[in-house]
Amino acid sequence: MNKIKQVSSTVRRWMLILVGAAVVLSMVFTFPNVNTLAAASGSTPVAPPTGIGATILSQAFQREQQVLGTQQTNLGNAAGAVSKVQDLISKAQAKGVDTSALSSALATFQSQLATANASHATAAGILSTHNGFDASGNVTDTVAARATVQDARQNLLDAHNSLRQAVSDLHAAVKTWEESTKDQFQDQNLQKDYQNEQTWLTTQQGNLAKTDDAVSKVQDLISNAQAKGLDTSALSAALTTFQAEIATANTSHATAAGILSTHNGFDGSGNVTDQAPALQTVKDARQSLADARTTLVQAVIDLQKAVQQWRATNEPTATPAATTTGS
Repeated sequence: MNKIKQVSSTVRRWMLILVGAAVVLSMVFTFPNVNTLAAASGSTPVAPPTGIGATILSQAFQREQQVLGTQQTNLGNAAGAVSKVQDLISKAQAKGVDTSALSSALATFQSQLATANASHATAAGILSTHNGFDASGNVTDTVAARATVQDARQNLLDAHNSLRQAVSDLHAAVKTWEESTKDQFQDQNLQKDYQNEQTWLTTQQGNLAKTDDAVSKVQDLISNAQAKGLDTSALSAALTTFQAEIATANTSHATAAGILSTHNGFDGSGNVTDQAPALQTVKDARQSLADARTTLVQAVIDLQKAVQQWRATNEPTATPAATTTGS
């Protein structure tokens, strides 16, 4: 479930970024009305055009080149979003979640993206041919230049509008799909947590049972040490504390076992029947299991430390046996 949320969140971030880019790009399409340029530049130039009309056309041509580059980047980002949505679909399908609406939305998005790319490519071709302009973007023919600017602008706008609508539609589709499937994901998540806690319960029961062996070994150590006249008061105190801590751990563990056995919100097979109590069951059982584990781990650490300290004080390092000669 967490992976689905991460991928879904990434997809929505991409969609929001693309929506933002589309809005910014729409502000770039503020070219002068080229239909008014004939009056400014004259409709039949005799020499290479100069003056305000030619300047406006050159500026528009340069602006369209900039828009072309920006829009190419946005189209590339939109193509990247396709793979992210496909990843989201794959992960959801692996969990048995219906993705038909999302798949349909993605197919529509790809179709819209293809349309945007086609218009963009047309604009790129017009600007590359640059009829009415020289290689530096200076006007050589006012009529042809005006047609170049008009045609390129229209195709850039067509691509922009197709891309913006595509991104908006896909973003809405992802959001709607998330809303419609969140309960199903929540059920699956709860069922997985419930199963994991059952496994945890079994493993921890085995670990708690092993503490009986540890108690026996320390008791034997105490008995052997007392037989040698060694002081075992610190060791006995540590063992008493250990047993008290293990009793506390067992209590928390038993609480978790009772919660999972009652399985409020789940049926006998661990399927969710009611989300609210199921969520509480998982939460309470996890806390009690964690309490038991924390207490058990600390008890073991404390006892090991006490035994090591006692040994360091009461069991001197063995000395090598003396070397003998002869028989």
